[in-house]
Amino acid sequence: MREIAVYGKGGIGKSTISANLSAALALCSQRVLQIGCDPKHDSTRLLTRGVKQTTALDYMRVTNPTDYRLEDIFIRGFGGVGCVEAGGPTPGVGCAGRGIISTFELLKQFRLKDGYDYVLYDVLGDVVCGGFAVPIRKEYADTIFIVTSGEFMALYAANNILRGVRNYDGEESRVAGIIYNQRGIEDENGRVTRFAEAVGLPVRAAIPRSDAFTRAERAGMTIMEHQSDPKICGIFNALAQSLIAGLPLHRAQPLSDGELESTVLGAASHLPAPYQTTSAQLESTLLGAPRDHACQPPALQEQQPETALMIMSAEPCHPLSPQEQQPAPAPGYPAASGPTVSGSTDDTSDASYTSATSGNQYLSKNLIRSEPLHGCAFNGAMSVAVQIRDAVILAHSPKSCLYISYQTISSMGRRGLFERGALLPGSLSPNLACTEMGEAEVVFGGMEKLTDKIHELKARSPHAIIVVSACPAGIIGDDIDRARELAAPAMPVVTIKADGNMAGDYLQGMLMCYTSLARQIIKPNVPVIPNTVNIVFEKTAAKNTEANFSLIESFLSRCGVRVNCRFLCAADYEALANFCSAELNLVAYRDYTGKLLEDFFVRAYGCQFFDLAFPVGFAETEAWLRGIAAFFRCPQVAEEIIAANRARYNREIQALRPALAGKKLMVITFNYELDYILQTALDIGMEIVKIGLLNFSQDEGFRTRLTVPLPVEENYDRQNRLDDIARYKPDILLTHYESFATELVALVDTIPISPDVGFFAGLELASRWARLFKLNQKGEWQQDERLLNQYYA
Repeated sequence: MREIAVYGKGGIGKSTISANLSAALALCSQRVLQIGCDPKHDSTRLLTRGVKQTTALDYMRVTNPTDYRLEDIFIRGFGGVGCVEAGGPTPGVGCAGRGIISTFELLKQFRLKDGYDYVLYDVLGDVVCGGFAVPIRKEYADTIFIVTSGEFMALYAANNILRGVRNYDGEESRVAGIIYNQRGIEDENGRVTRFAEAVGLPVRAAIPRSDAFTRAERAGMTIMEHQSDPKICGIFNALAQSLIAGLPLHRAQPLSDGELESTVLGAASHLPAPYQTTSAQLESTLLGAPRDHACQPPALQEQQPETALMIMSAEPCHPLSPQEQQPAPAPGYPAASGPTVSGSTDDTSDASYTSATSGNQYLSKNLIRSEPLHGCAFNGAMSVAVQIRDAVILAHSPKSCLYISYQTISSMGRRGLFERGALLPGSLSPNLACTEMGEAEVVFGGMEKLTDKIHELKARSPHAIIVVSACPAGIIGDDIDRARELAAPAMPVVTIKADGNMAGDYLQGMLMCYTSLARQIIKPNVPVIPNTVNIVFEKTAAKNTEANFSLIESFLSRCGVRVNCRFLCAADYEALANFCSAELNLVAYRDYTGKLLEDFFVRAYGCQFFDLAFPVGFAETEAWLRGIAAFFRCPQVAEEIIAANRARYNREIQALRPALAGKKLMVITFNYELDYILQTALDIGMEIVKIGLLNFSQDEGFRTRLTVPLPVEENYDRQNRLDDIARYKPDILLTHYESFATELVALVDTIPISPDVGFFAGLELASRWARLFKLNQKGEWQQDERLLNQYYA
């Protein structure tokens, strides 16, 4: 497949030329896709008989990401040419260049280019921001045409385009040449000839002024379809054939402003040029008859109106097998379904998280449900990236963005140190750096500053440099993926295009970071080491994460199993690179996010997962241990651990019954897995009167293995809390908001967002309730309150 970018000054005629070139290629039996990248969104109108087309940006503005369909923004035009328009924002508002970036990301999800021989990008060329430069990045166009006339500003824009290409390519060659669209001004042929000679480019086609364009456009057609001027049709036909045969490409050699003025407005340039185009040759190209008419359109009378234009239905734009239409695995990674270990599992519907996968992209609830932003994607990505302890995390952002991230990341470490004396170096002193983007970088681009900062960081010899982009970098179109070219064999550079809150919320940033780090770091073909596991998705902001890990590690150690990698919690770069060497993978939390990560590793690497999360509660820990022991062939170990803890559990349940049996329990929570609390309460003989589930940014869908009916209300309305408390008259209210009902309920306790793992998580909560009831009966709480008000209020 060849990808061609057609650049030129606004109004120079590049859309007309692009459409006619697409039509000419189609008439030569080539499969062609044309993508209009001009905010005027008129690139493809001559191919579609003027049919109004929904632009990609208008579509994305009003459509939920999970509802995106290619056929809503795709039209087939003349000759079967596929037509897409990027569109743009309201004039004077927003960044049209950023719109092109968003459009290309959407089309990449659809894999639209698959099955085409040629893709033409019709791009505005006198706006030189990073967004409009996207089509000339190396992963897109491999051939670049520049459309110009002899007017000075058109040539000035052409020279600027060459500057942009030079910035991306250096000494590489991708410019096919100049397409000269004649305007009829004085000395026009001479101007274009001198410019072409000075920059070392051939004039590949010269298009004369002709009323045939007006007649064809009035009919809503290209000249290639209308056939109103055989000579011009021949020019486009010759250009198409030369593309098919293979054009030599040239490197960009832009002129300085002084050289441009001298060349165009003054004497002819004396600069050496590898390709000379004389005025006589240009006149011959302009006026001479084309020699080859092999690619002719079908007779117009044979084209019925309904077949000249087809609106795309549910079928893809060009034949794709069902396999090709499936999301592709990460490049270089095996596609496999990945078996899971047998064991009891919850009855949760998969719909909530399977809808969150779009190709290789995984979406947060914020994007799926169109909820308000829950934090910033940049901060989410930073919070994950700092878990790689031997890497430097470089924020491509203003200082203020990094400061906010630092406060978020370090707050957990400060709290742990001050409250419990626990030292968490990764949180207290994260290895962060910043490019300190300012106004100059936002206007003129920040890639130079990013490059300089990476060279500076290399002197510190970190194991890796991880670049995370914030909003400004995404808005101006900085292509941070280019930073990977600065990697050294012993010092990789990894990039995460979080782009601040434009990419979504905090969770979306986490998901982007998880998957981007995995795709760029993990080596898929490493030998499997027996009796090893990876642990996936521990919650690094929870105060009990290390204690939970220690308990799980002790269980595994009893089974002779070693932890290979913690993805991602206090991890090393090398351990992450060798992720695939583990025999089994354990998900710490099988909530919304945990399931997405499990799905990602199964799809991308064919990983094998244990189907139970870290166990919380006696029954859960019992099932977890038996499943792990069965997998690693040591069932007796599990039975020994379970037996040693069952007697204690039963003994403490009996001790709590006198204080708690018959008590009414009401729960208002963000947690969607509560079996460890509910089972303990039922074992004690308590009555569960209400479970109200609040909307949580990182999970959804109540999950239980209990068979008894439960009074559950999801999407619980907070306004109903007081009414329900008055209705049910609970003895104990378990909630995240304890202050609102302290005068209405005898005992209000806080439910942990991330509970302790192990046999006794529910039992420890219930024991606290019994002690609190005892304190209440003695009136000691009231005395504490009086003392607090007297001395500290």
